[in-house]
Amino acid sequence: MSSATRVGTPRITSTSTAASAVTNASTKVTFGSQTQAIAAIYSITPKKVSATGSGQANPQILALMQSLPDGSPLSSFSGLGTALLDNLKENRGDFSQAVTASDSSLSNASTSKSAISLDITTRSGSTLHLTLSQQKGGIAVSVNTQGEQLTDEEAAAVASLGEAFGDALNGLSKQPPELDISGLTKFDSGVLKSVDLKTDIRSGDNSLQSLNFHTDSDESWVAYQDADFSLKMTSDRSLSNDPGDVVAQQIALAAYDKQFDKARIDGQGDRDQMEMLKSVFHALNTPQSGGISVTGNNSEVRAGSGSKPQTHGVNDFSLSLTQTEESINPLRLDEKKSFSYQASQTTEETRNYDGSRSVTQTARNHLRASWYQPLDQSLPLSLNSDKTSQNYIYHTLNNDEVNTTTMNYTSKGQLANVRNQTEVNNLETMKKYVMGELENEINTPEKYSRENIQTLLEAL
Repeated sequence: MSSATRVGTPRITSTSTAASAVTNASTKVTFGSQTQAIAAIYSITPKKVSATGSGQANPQILALMQSLPDGSPLSSFSGLGTALLDNLKENRGDFSQAVTASDSSLSNASTSKSAISLDITTRSGSTLHLTLSQQKGGIAVSVNTQGEQLTDEEAAAVASLGEAFGDALNGLSKQPPELDISGLTKFDSGVLKSVDLKTDIRSGDNSLQSLNFHTDSDESWVAYQDADFSLKMTSDRSLSNDPGDVVAQQIALAAYDKQFDKARIDGQGDRDQMEMLKSVFHALNTPQSGGISVTGNNSEVRAGSGSKPQTHGVNDFSLSLTQTEESINPLRLDEKKSFSYQASQTTEETRNYDGSRSVTQTARNHLRASWYQPLDQSLPLSLNSDKTSQNYIYHTLNNDEVNTTTMNYTSKGQLANVRNQTEVNNLETMKKYVMGELENEINTPEKYSRENIQTLLEAL
């Protein structure tokens, strides 16, 4: 599997921190269902909230809550969430409201429940906590502020995220689900510092779908999980406030889209799942706020001057998409239908004593997949305990690629040469079964390493 072509000047980050942070990011991010915030919401029942209500009943919010039926999808909470944020313009005090089963048509028998947690932190240090939950016994909402009360400007900035909040909840309720988080990444960074959204839907104690999203000026991450697959992604946004050449960014995003599509096709992955990955990838590479100046020019970078190169292409990132494994052959339970894809990009800088320097960008891709192919393409595969159904080819794919681009600059900041190294280690195995018996096995390895150096300046 070939990697996307590196586009533009790579972004310089700290050798010791940023690279390791991005590499380990997919393991440090947990799913929403595993967070303390979601557990805390479920621990507070509507009955408890009703008994200790703040007394600040809001007729509009109460009406929205009473209109929600049992087992409402997350999209049903979008209007309620927007109303709670908009209410901050007039009422900055803490607020809580509950509708119990005895107060409405809600049933006590429902086993489905859901929880939503939205935290918005301002530059001044205050954090707005918004929670919504529907569980056995009713619906409960609360809004409270930790720190100083929001100013008019802060309340307006928070309320402006209402539509984006609703879009995210609506997307999660679609079939197939979508992660529409782009609006939540575009807040007024001069007023707000960070946004965190966590959601969870359960049947009894089993989580059916969960989301954990965070974004600030330094980094963003997403962790999504449902019964079909899981997705984790992080993005180093520490230098993305200056988007640089937006044309180069769009070219880089398009190149990565092709790379992701190729991985899906090579490994027979799910189209909708990969579309979600691509949507999140674009959202986490969107400038946080402010206008974009499209210049198309690269400013000269002089080593030792303390300046940094313009940011082009995409942020350093790590991502992982894992499809839930399936055993669909009752006669060979060791065979799995699976798809797992990981990718990352890291950028490091090395400065030399004479003022020259090197910037190295490393892109890694790993694809592991397995799937079935019927011997007769005109007949659908229907594996069962009858040997007459056991006519197929079982594919396994294990692909690894590392692409490293090093840009060497002189002490005067001039680009002297560019070195590109590619290492590929792929293996595909095909096992052909006829009437349940292994008839043939073909192993196709692909392993090579190549290097290319483009000299721009002759050695002095």
